Amino acid sequence: MRRSRESFGELLLKLPWWVSVILGLAAFSTMRWGLPAWAGQDNTRQLLAKGIVPLAPLALLVFGIFAVGSFWFARSRRNLVDSQTGLESLRQTPWKQFEFMVAEAYRRQGYAVEYSLGRGADGGVDLILRRDGRTALVQCKQWKTYSVGAPVIREMFGLLTAEHADEVIIITSGDFTREARSFSEGKPIRLLDGRQLLALIQSVQAPNPDAASPSFQENDDSQQVPNCPHCGKPMVLRTARRGANPGSRFWGCSAYPACKGILQVSK
Repeated sequence: MRRSRESFGELLLKLPWWVSVILGLAAFSTMRWGLPAWAGQDNTRQLLAKGIVPLAPLALLVFGIFAVGSFWFARSRRNLVDSQTGLESLRQTPWKQFEFMVAEAYRRQGYAVEYSLGRGADGGVDLILRRDGRTALVQCKQWKTYSVGAPVIREMFGLLTAEHADEVIIITSGDFTREARSFSEGKPIRLLDGRQLLALIQSVQAPNPDAASPSFQENDDSQQVPNCPHCGKPMVLRTARRGANPGSRFWGCSAYPACKGILQVSK
């Protein structure tokens, strides 16, 4: 599989912001003091150092901009995950943000996530996940109305051996055809449709202090009671009294406040 290389700037944006800060300080120190010390009494080296030393503040500024961009990028990824409320919001997420959202969800599960850049909204490997010595290839399909068919699954399965991966994961905001599900049976292929993806995202969402606060009332409606995605205990149907959506119902963990797991009520 051919993947385009990440540019240095793209890599910096995906790394923690403090990496850019450290690199900026290192570049500034090297240009401001390292080069003159290296030049010594050599005329040629001194001439080179005189041309580069004035650029030291510019290098610090550039890396500072990347640090701010990296901080914003990480924050936007977190917001993508924590702002999802149901299938509709999931399906309204633009395709590139959809990929970032999936990456952040797996990152919260302890995976090291690598982006596969240079591809459009459809085709190829989007993410590479690594954890516990295992590698998974991920393709994200932000298809609102179409079901993912068997040809897509076959293509990804063909990449499994070529990339020496252990598993293939195909994720869609919609659904899979019967042929696609049949082909994946008995193979190291995991299919996540919209509802399964929503469950994954809800299991790693940061607790909502408004929805999970003690200021809510319990609801005795008879519904199938899910288990908490965080601790596994039964959940309780509750109605929020305050916050961004007062009056909305949600599943809250019965172990609150020890556990603040929540799930949205399926409509």
